[in-house]
Amino acid sequence: MLSPLFPRSLPTALVMALSVTCASAALAAGQDEAPKPRGKDEAPEAPVACMKAVKAALPNPASFKWVSGKARKVAEDAYSVVADVEYLAQDGAVRKAKVQCDVLRAPGNQFVVPKVRLPQH
Repeated sequence: MLSPLFPRSLPTALVMALSVTCASAALAAGQDEAPKPRGKDEAPEAPVACMKAVKAALPNPASFKWVSGKARKVAEDAYSVVADVEYLAQDGAVRKAKVQCDVLRAPGNQFVVPKVRLPQH
């Protein structure tokens, strides 16, 4: 004789078994795909290229200090870098400013900076 719980537990067990099978199939399919890199991980050289361009453009490059910078991908092989810098101005005062660079990835994994936005001091 079957218990009164049997008719209810069979569909539950079937649903659980199918769920586990579908989940493991999805997990196995996901292992074949490479993880998608994030913008900041794709081009760690972009902030370095911006730093060099800003240092060359500001007065007194020997007293230049890169405080922090953040890069984000804006298009395929194009990045925007925004940074906080400190530098010695022409009047001799130490200034803090935000700068921005447009950075492009060129052939050979080189990074060029076609545009630098500097503070107006």
